[in-house]
Amino acid sequence: MNSVVPEKASSLNNPMHNNDSFNTEEVIDLGQYWRTIKRAKWGIIVITLCSLMVGAYIASTAVPIYKASSKILADPQNPAADRNEQYIATALVFLYYETQYEIIKSRNVAEVVVDKLNLVEKYKKDQLELKSDKPSGLSVAIKDFKNEISALFAADTSKKEKTAALTDAQIKIMLASSIQGNVEVSGGKQSQIINISYTSDDPQEAADIINALSEAYIQFGLESRLGEVKNTESWLSEQSTQLKKKLQDSEAKLSAYRSQQGMVDTEQQQLLANSQLQSLNSELIRAQTNLSSAEEQYLAVKNVDSDSKEFYSIGPVLDNRTASDMVKSEALLSQRVNELFERYGEKHPKMIAARSELKSARENLQTEVNKVVDNINKNYKLAKLQVANIEKLIDKSRNDIQSLQTDNFSLVSLEREVENNRRIYENFQVSLMETNGKSEYNSSNVHIIDHATVPKVPFKPNVKLIIILAGVFGVFFGVVLAFVREALDNTFKTPDSVEEKLKLPALGITPVVKVNKKFATPEKQYLDDSRSPFAESINTIRTGLLFSNIDNPPKTILVTSATGSEGKSTMAMNLAAAYSNLGKTLLLEVDLRKPSVAKNLGIKTKLGLTDLISGSVTSSSELIYKDNNDQFNVITCGTMARNPLELLSSKKFEEVLASLQTHYEYIILDGPPTLPVSDSCILANKVDGVVFAVKAEDTRIKVAKEAVSRLQKLHANIIGAVLTVAEPHKMSYYGDHYYSGEYYGVKPPKEEAKAS
Repeated sequence: MNSVVPEKASSLNNPMHNNDSFNTEEVIDLGQYWRTIKRAKWGIIVITLCSLMVGAYIASTAVPIYKASSKILADPQNPAADRNEQYIATALVFLYYETQYEIIKSRNVAEVVVDKLNLVEKYKKDQLELKSDKPSGLSVAIKDFKNEISALFAADTSKKEKTAALTDAQIKIMLASSIQGNVEVSGGKQSQIINISYTSDDPQEAADIINALSEAYIQFGLESRLGEVKNTESWLSEQSTQLKKKLQDSEAKLSAYRSQQGMVDTEQQQLLANSQLQSLNSELIRAQTNLSSAEEQYLAVKNVDSDSKEFYSIGPVLDNRTASDMVKSEALLSQRVNELFERYGEKHPKMIAARSELKSARENLQTEVNKVVDNINKNYKLAKLQVANIEKLIDKSRNDIQSLQTDNFSLVSLEREVENNRRIYENFQVSLMETNGKSEYNSSNVHIIDHATVPKVPFKPNVKLIIILAGVFGVFFGVVLAFVREALDNTFKTPDSVEEKLKLPALGITPVVKVNKKFATPEKQYLDDSRSPFAESINTIRTGLLFSNIDNPPKTILVTSATGSEGKSTMAMNLAAAYSNLGKTLLLEVDLRKPSVAKNLGIKTKLGLTDLISGSVTSSSELIYKDNNDQFNVITCGTMARNPLELLSSKKFEEVLASLQTHYEYIILDGPPTLPVSDSCILANKVDGVVFAVKAEDTRIKVAKEAVSRLQKLHANIIGAVLTVAEPHKMSYYGDHYYSGEYYGVKPPKEEAKAS
């Protein structure tokens, strides 16, 4: 069967059978997106081809642009920089390269390039050549059009400004701005290499400009650094001259003060005072040492009796040779007296002489010892006096030094001023010498690694990239347009959409039939070939109607639609023909405003339903057109009525319809559309059921909902809806459960011969 039906069965007896599906959560269906793209494939292909053609045209007509590049090594530290400058450069290295980028792209450097390559003269020469060339007719027309447009929006003064010739300075600025706009700088983040590139439609010009730009950048760095050094040198020279004069003035002031006060250098005074104080301190230490030694001897003899022999063991006595000899002589004489006493006795003349000699020796010894003791006392007193005198001298010297500092305050201040001025002057002289050395050092911290060469291949346009982007854009735009069109399209595409939007069972579809002289018209499709795919679709609709109420299937069925030209009459004619195979069936045309049955079926009689209702014709047999072995009868509209609504709502029409029901098993009413007129609303309550026709990809959802709502408000029994003029191959794009195919089965021999 060549028919398009849903694979899932529709519940005809319950129009709300799929309400549960409406309440379920929507799930993203990627297959639906793919089917949307598939439906619009030809549009996407056309848009893509147009985009590719536009891209190819742009790529072929675009002016080729060449890019020349060079590499530069830029060291953040200057070769002649001192340690402090190197430290600062290292700390600010992250700002160094950003600054260099701006310098390279600056107008100052660009103007140097313009002067170096003499671009102003080249520009003038090119302009003269352009003026000498005779423009074509098209270019003249375009130029005239531009002039007219500019005349509408520009004042006379602006015209004069535009026509005035540019000066060399203006041309230079214009060319420098152009160079700035076409220069690209990168690198310097991961290494010390800076890449400079320039784009132009002339490859030789691009190479020349980028090389000149690199050299101008290096020259700018040298000039700026040397200029800074010259400025520093000038400032240091000026300051050094002033400092030298200041030093000389301070020295003259100090000399005058010394001469006036009769003073020597405070430093010399301080040196003499310090030397004297140091000498006194040394003498004091020596005197204190002597005092300590004398005090020890004094204390040793202080508590000894003058007649005691302890004096003989005192160090000074022992150190005195005379006293020492006397002690020895006294000892010898004492020994001799003892010997003579033992030998001769006390009164012996030798004994008496010996004792006299011993006494004389002892007296002499005592006299000598007394001298030593007196000498010890004198030395102690002298040492003590000497220490006291030295201490007085030291105190006096300290007082003198303090007094000297107080008296020489003005002199010290003048000397300090001279010293400070001399130190500052010497520092400036050192800085000036270093600066002079830097001015003679012309080495740069920037070096060209790779000079730019003339590019052989254009940088732009990238034909492959343009074509690819055009193709991608075309596909993207086509897909977006397809989804936008899908979102804005509010018509019915499939039976599922009919069920979902109208909440009515989908009885089936009527496939579109192409008008061809070899085949019957769509209105006679079923009568011409009852085994065709179209006929099978009609049979499916008939089956749905019969099973809508198995116990009491509808006998009178009204076929209507929301608006006109939705295929309801075609469906009504073929549905009546299908019912004629089950029993005697009447096709009753109740569209009294725009009848079409007689014309489509080739019925020549001009009498019809209106004549029967009005009483012009008493018997219906005179109006009936018969076909299909008299099982398929037709009553057309007949004479055009002035008041169709009154005729259809009259009691006479009800009597006619009741009379016809007694003669026919099934009656199919071809009714007018619901929204333009109210005829179908009246007829809906006079029949057993209503079939609502919806034209595929034409009937708007809101319009169909409004028509169904009108019928339901009048309690019409809407059995279901039919999707008319549907294209099965398009419906297959909306889901895999829609299928189409040729008739399944073997055709009878008669039909095969007829088809051949």
